[in-house]
Amino acid sequence: MPSGPQPPATREHIRTLIGLLEDDSSAVLEVVRDEILRHGRLARTGLLRTLRAESPRLRGRARTILSELDRRDVMRRLIRHAMRPSIDLERALFLLGRLENPRLDSRPYVRALDAMAEEVASRSARETHPLSRAMVLPQYLGDELGFIGSEVDYEHRDNVHLHRAIERKRGMPLTLTAIYLFVARRSGVHATALPLPGHVLLRIRDGRRGLIVDPFHGGKVRTRDDCVRYLAEHSLVPRPQWFHDATDRELFQRHALNLMNSYQVRGFSRPALDLHRLALVLGRAPEQDAVGQSS
Repeated sequence: MPSGPQPPATREHIRTLIGLLEDDSSAVLEVVRDEILRHGRLARTGLLRTLRAESPRLRGRARTILSELDRRDVMRRLIRHAMRPSIDLERALFLLGRLENPRLDSRPYVRALDAMAEEVASRSARETHPLSRAMVLPQYLGDELGFIGSEVDYEHRDNVHLHRAIERKRGMPLTLTAIYLFVARRSGVHATALPLPGHVLLRIRDGRRGLIVDPFHGGKVRTRDDCVRYLAEHSLVPRPQWFHDATDRELFQRHALNLMNSYQVRGFSRPALDLHRLALVLGRAPEQDAVGQSS
């Protein structure tokens, strides 16, 4: 991306383009918008100045293009993160949230996860039986704090984004499982994601014992037979990889697919295509295994 002072000819060209944002022709506006976006960061100063213009139409259209520039910057960062040898799922999900709000501050949500983990660690330390220790996490997050699946407008982006799920205590199975997972990692609980297609679960281990819980249903305990029954109800034959621990890369890919689907069902094709590209980049990583459906 070019940087440094803009040549006068470029500045004048951008000013002309921004002036054309008041045109009544949708065809002209489409060409002008694409040309401004092509200049990327070089056009940002002029667009920011336009936010003080007298014309409400000009201000509104400049604000829309600035939002698109912000979204493209976030997408570039997401692609760079996806190309790394290893994925930091928590960092990746907060970055994903900036597609919705480019100025999202993750610190309050990190502090919320820290506080939940501190409480889980404290309560776990008071338990002597392995099963009781394993149940502290789902009982605290599900029963006490009330994290549960969202049945209303299930595919809404609020149910996909980590920060919104922390705020609302509602979300998709994958998003709620991520919250359980991040609290477990902080509190010393050995937990992993069980990547069933369409309904990710959490597996908690304490020594040789293992416990499967369903964050979407308030931390309800599930058995392997329950999982097999769920697959049969959806006409799916059990596959070994669905019962293996999911990697952060796999989980992030599924988050990207969930968000892509949320945009698709609402007719937002451009961000949906960008997220499809992100999912493909995640899938091309050398250590990536094939994953099932999202959620």
